[in-house]
Amino acid sequence: MGFDDIRVAIGKGRILSQLKPRWIDAEFPWPLESDSAKLWFAASQSGPGAIIVRGQDVATLVARGVADLGVVGTDLLVERGLNDVLQVADLDVAACRVVLAGTRSTRPDGPFLVASKYQNITRDFLNRNHLQADIVPMGGSLELAPVIGLAPYIVDIVDTGVTLRQHHLVEIETIMHSHACLIANPAHWRAKPEVVAIRDQLIRGLDGMNQAGGLAR
Repeated sequence: MGFDDIRVAIGKGRILSQLKPRWIDAEFPWPLESDSAKLWFAASQSGPGAIIVRGQDVATLVARGVADLGVVGTDLLVERGLNDVLQVADLDVAACRVVLAGTRSTRPDGPFLVASKYQNITRDFLNRNHLQADIVPMGGSLELAPVIGLAPYIVDIVDTGVTLRQHHLVEIETIMHSHACLIANPAHWRAKPEVVAIRDQLIRGLDGMNQAGGLAR
């Protein structure tokens, strides 16, 4: 079985760097050179092609069929919704958390401002906890919001917490845990056996991989 008709969209950053060992362990050729700025790599018989994009754009490429598969954080999937893609595997890399953070370690008592790129996740968290807040949308550098006086609280993704501490912020509460997962275009998942084969190779050898409960088969 060849993979020269298959493309995988991969989110930049931590997911891209942490996916490499899993990709190589699956016996696919790693397409990136360490000093390359190239963002598109052709498929071959031995491995799928790769499209390197912002994490926010992975699901869009998969939903529109530009990519057959995508590797993206579950935080971005929850924020966007899963209406037009299938989550087909957890990849057990790029673990992190979406947290509420601020200059104090306790929840605010009254109405407050919170900056976030996760507007849907933040709104759901506020509603579930009966908190009153106005969401200030920001695309990145959220830790600056309290420093520059834009908003005293943020909802952001955290790995080690170093960036928060450098800006004198503390985690107040974990809203959700996130990790990299594999998503598929629904039509391509059904029509292309190579797409399923790529999933199987990527998760091969994983102990405790959850392939039930909402994961396509």
